Amino acid sequence: MMIKDPSTSWDGGPFPYDALAEVGVTPWTSHAGLQDVSFELLARRLMTPVTQQAWDELRVVRRRMLAELLLYDVDLATAPELTGTPDSTLTEETARLLDDLITFDI
Repeated sequence: MMIKDPSTSWDGGPFPYDALAEVGVTPWTSHAGLQDVSFELLARRLMTPVTQQAWDELRVVRRRMLAELLLYDVDLATAPELTGTPDSTLTEETARLLDDLITFDI
């Protein structure tokens, strides 16, 4: 299961996977399958500026990788309690990775 950090914000609108959840888009959607999502959005009359932007974001590999970097892969059956304060080392490491991605995402 992929869980988004609740403090995650996305520049320019809602998080792309949240915006496209209604048509079944998840991090496990293949890149080829993602290319056809526009047809589903159109068929269900869900193609709006928000869903169009989310779809455009996820079709670009670098942007999709950035979105997925903000998700945590958690096995709920073996995960420890998700309470308390996050490990500050993980936060710093994640920030460093984000800085590297954003620097090269031109």
